[in-house]
Amino acid sequence: MAMRSLGEMASTTHTYAMPANGDLPAHCLPCLRLLELVPAMLKSKDNATNEEDKTYMVATSKSIATLIGEGHMLDQGSSINTRNGSIDRISNLPNELLYAIMSTLPALELVYTGMLSTRWRHLWTSSAYLNIDVNQFGRRRGKKFCNFVNRMLRQRGSSLLDALRLHSADTRDAGSWITYAIKRSSKVVEFSEDIDCEPFKLDYGVVDFTSICLKFLVLNNVCIDANVFYPINSSCPALENLELRDCSLEVPEISSGSLLHLDIDNCCLFEDLLISSSSLMSLCIKNPQHRAPMIMTLPCLEVAIVILDEFFHSTDDLADMDEGEEQDGEEINHGIVSGLTKARSIELIAPLREDKFEMEIWTSPMFDNLISLTLGEWCMSNEFSPLLHFLWYSPLLEDLTLKLNMEVCEYCLQEPPTAPPLVKEFTTDYLKKITIYFWLGDERVSKLLTLLAPICKSLEDIKLIPSTPPGVRAFVSRVQRIIK
Repeated sequence: MAMRSLGEMASTTHTYAMPANGDLPAHCLPCLRLLELVPAMLKSKDNATNEEDKTYMVATSKSIATLIGEGHMLDQGSSINTRNGSIDRISNLPNELLYAIMSTLPALELVYTGMLSTRWRHLWTSSAYLNIDVNQFGRRRGKKFCNFVNRMLRQRGSSLLDALRLHSADTRDAGSWITYAIKRSSKVVEFSEDIDCEPFKLDYGVVDFTSICLKFLVLNNVCIDANVFYPINSSCPALENLELRDCSLEVPEISSGSLLHLDIDNCCLFEDLLISSSSLMSLCIKNPQHRAPMIMTLPCLEVAIVILDEFFHSTDDLADMDEGEEQDGEEINHGIVSGLTKARSIELIAPLREDKFEMEIWTSPMFDNLISLTLGEWCMSNEFSPLLHFLWYSPLLEDLTLKLNMEVCEYCLQEPPTAPPLVKEFTTDYLKKITIYFWLGDERVSKLLTLLAPICKSLEDIKLIPSTPPGVRAFVSRVQRIIK
């Protein structure tokens, strides 16, 4: 049996919603897509063509789109003339502009461009951007998707990459596709496993992140261990952005010396994680599971966001883990607040009462650079003691925001409270603005304002933003339905 081309494979595995003005063959759609994109690309490429060419390209786009819409086919190697003596200028556009247009296309449409003409047949194989999404295949996932991607990468050969964006679903070869992009000097690698699948295991020996070019790495719904993560710390000298989302991490440390921005969102930490990347400028940790990472003092840090939800301490796994660690004489230690002392902006959200946060702030060094501070419910415990200590340790603070949503950590409430150290009398010389988000009926707000009045000597603006608690909103909604 004769081998089919990759374009033919694509046309049999992909479905599109046809335009209302006619039934178009699937392989004509990339041409329409390209024609729609050309004017916009020309607008941003002022030096590529003159104004006459821009006007002509818009007219040519409409003319060709009309021909295709009427059912005419583009023969391979053919050109379409829309004015006397002219040729198809789309085929005469410089490769740089064509590649820029191709960079916006999903992988299937990118491959389809090889069917437009003889010149385009292999042009797509040099595109430096690949956007591969299993959802483009609808129900025809699995083997057909895997075969398509493997063959596409084989046809690309050793052509260099700038970016790979890969969304997969239970595909064993995904690890080798990531390594393919790394070895082709890709600056951006974004991999996500479908959220309905188990975390994709990045296998040591299959996935190798060693790269002198990689600058931006995003991993979503993967399981990664220390062996696979090691090159990210030690062998990616250009890496600046790292995002880990919905991942299972068995990683002891993130220590990349080049890393500027780190996001860890909704990840399960199965062992203590230390963040020690001294070059970090921004750090965002949202809803870690089982434990929060520990943070060494980060000298370049400017912005830090740490959010723990009310379920942080509530899982059975954590209870089992705590019991085992207590038997070994160990504790789960956050070590978060003391690592943020160099930041200019901090957002620290946790439910009431986050006792380990409280203990840290009581012994924390000064926040000498802190200008903007946002705190959650946890700062209100022990007669506002955590809040007062933060203000005491932040002599240059100008903007304070409190988000009081009455969330409670039942786990921490079961622990015996620790008596906070006394706060000496003090004043804040630079605090000019306070914003408080709170539920209607929260009596603590008036007490808090009374407490802050003699402390905030330079205060210029106080904003109180009330909202209705969810339970009350639901009750009112039920009553309204009954009345109706």
